Amino acid sequence: MVREDPPGVDEAELLPEPFWTADRASVQGQRLTVRWYRGQIALLVLAAAVAAVPGPRHSGDGDVTPLLSVAAFLAAGYYWYRLRQVNPQRRWHEARAAAESVKALAWKYAVRARPFEGEADSAYADEDYLRQVGEVLAAFEDEAVLPPGTVPEITREMRRLRTATLSVRRNLYLRSRVEGQRNWYRDRAAAYESQSASWGLGTAALIIVGGAAAVAQASGALSVHLFGVCAAAAAAVIAWTQLKQLRPLASTYLLAAKELDLVERRLSDLDLGGPEAEARWAALAGDAEDTVSREHTTWRARRAFPR
Repeated sequence: MVREDPPGVDEAELLPEPFWTADRASVQGQRLTVRWYRGQIALLVLAAAVAAVPGPRHSGDGDVTPLLSVAAFLAAGYYWYRLRQVNPQRRWHEARAAAESVKALAWKYAVRARPFEGEADSAYADEDYLRQVGEVLAAFEDEAVLPPGTVPEITREMRRLRTATLSVRRNLYLRSRVEGQRNWYRDRAAAYESQSASWGLGTAALIIVGGAAAVAQASGALSVHLFGVCAAAAAAVIAWTQLKQLRPLASTYLLAAKELDLVERRLSDLDLGGPEAEARWAALAGDAEDTVSREHTTWRARRAFPR
């Protein structure tokens, strides 16, 4: 399952091109990572399954089953080698970090959140935003993530939103960013929890079948080495769920959704007519983006792979 960004009503027009460049690189890196890990795991289980098939009963008959098992094992080794050499997971995580950093800065600038608070037409805010995005681009400059020459950008929609009233900025931010992100977290948390439960039941079933097969094989009632196949399949399921980090991500996303509930209440309760409304808004909107950034930092740390 490719980790896509939560949809926003106006995000497609608001976000600058560096975000989309990094986003595409991240999605491609994730697809390669998942595809190659899936192939590696499937081939290892296939090797165990082929090896479990009994050979010819008559002496002198040729048996190519071990060769097929070795071939599947070597193919799995090739997938492992490609993962180590190409390292698509690095592109996945670094590009996602770059994309999310640019997105957070773009939203902060557009709604005048800290540290880009102040007047709508502010040369200082423009300069500070472009400088910070430039630092992100420099940090992640790579052919596979952000090609050299990628430049910071302030989109027309970002400028339009920045000039809007506080009421308009708040309503759009709540709808397009906070609510969209929160709903995405909740949906992902529910999906991952369901997948984790399903894979857990599958692992338990493989352990039970493998145990029964071992007893049957020991008593001579079963000639196929089914125990080894079940053990390999159970190990594969565990490895896959560890790769996907289903349960930890479900907990992380659920917590992030609850934090955004609090953020939404604070932003909704803000008195727009108060003398310090703009300053208060800048701080609260900045906190909202920090909440999202904290979740992504946790996600990246959990999914980290060695280079």
